[in-house]
Amino acid sequence: MGIRVDENMEKVLDEFAQKGNLTTGAIVEFTGLSRPTITKRLDRLYAADHIEYLHEPTALWRLTDDPRNE
Repeated sequence: MGIRVDENMEKVLDEFAQKGNLTTGAIVEFTGLSRPTITKRLDRLYAADHIEYLHEPTALWRLTDDPRNE
């Protein structure tokens, strides 16, 4: 399932590429984007099997497949 990679998605993917596993809060902090914006991007990545939840209580995510490589 392909996803649209807009400017905000690029920011999220860049943070994963630079820093590895990240919490939702860390992505908000590093990108300067709002939590709802980040949550929408993470939901899209998760639905398309590009990220996985590593630790639910802390909302720790890992990028498993960068959609920019498709």
